[in-house]
Amino acid sequence: MIAYKPKGLYVNLFCIFKRINFCMEKRERTRNHIIWTSASVFNTYGYAGTSISDVLEVSGYSKGALYNAFKDKEDLFKAVFKYNISILQKAFREQVKNTESARARLLAIPLFYQKNIVDSLLPGGCPILNTAIEADDTNPDLNNLVKGAFDDWKNIVHEIIDKGKESGEFSKNIDAEGIAFFMIATIEGSIALAKSYKDWSIVSKNMMTLKEFMVKRI
Repeated sequence: MIAYKPKGLYVNLFCIFKRINFCMEKRERTRNHIIWTSASVFNTYGYAGTSISDVLEVSGYSKGALYNAFKDKEDLFKAVFKYNISILQKAFREQVKNTESARARLLAIPLFYQKNIVDSLLPGGCPILNTAIEADDTNPDLNNLVKGAFDDWKNIVHEIIDKGKESGEFSKNIDAEGIAFFMIATIEGSIALAKSYKDWSIVSKNMMTLKEFMVKRI
């Protein structure tokens, strides 16, 4: 097969498109590197506690490169938050991939936190709780980001319970949304207490109680 060789105007267009593609790939590489290197900093010190200088220091990029990749600090933080959440979701999927029953998948959620997997994955702990405390009513955009993460979590629990109802493992009368909110509140509340008291056994004990409750009541 004879290779096609662009000529004239097509040569110029080909070079322009090639250059654009190279720039886009470079920008994407820059974005990913900045997100990856600043993820633990933002999760440890928060949105307000992390400066652009901190990000530049850990990433090794210039301010110009950063603002070419992100509109502003909030745009970067949103990308970092989503990255941290994706790490949690991937780890959780690994935790439940070998479970066969809906009940086992449901019990895997408190077990995931009982093992303190979150802190081993993400310095600073749970990004949802960290951002929820910081955002509150002062930053609606960040608050919506947190709400979206809670919704995803709620939907995971809801889906597990719905499949359990279909298989006959769970009663048809179980309030899936109510159970989901109860689980989330118990887990996040336990983490908040543990952080305040510097005692992870609070989470461990509460997760055992949560598992016992689910075994008896669901």
